[in-house]
Amino acid sequence: MTRLALALARVAAVLLPHDQRDRYLEQWRADVAGAREAGLHPLGIALGAARVAHRERGPVVLPVGPLALALRLRESTNLGAVLAVMLLANLGGMILLVA
Repeated sequence: MTRLALALARVAAVLLPHDQRDRYLEQWRADVAGAREAGLHPLGIALGAARVAHRERGPVVLPVGPLALALRLRESTNLGAVLAVMLLANLGGMILLVA
């Protein structure tokens, strides 16, 4: 089972851009090799590597509008700013429902 997991990690690394491939492959091989010691299944680690490789290949979608503001303010301690974003988002939703 470990051989299959190592093969899957190798295939996942091939999907990555060339400049990131070596770093991720080395990390994933070590993770698969040490999975049993940590009480994890090596194939689960390899499938996680495949998910990361698939995600890294896709285009980056930047949030816009109220979502972008909310993400920027999510760690904010300014309660007024967070409430203002929530109010604007809800008003925009109500306008879309009524229109």
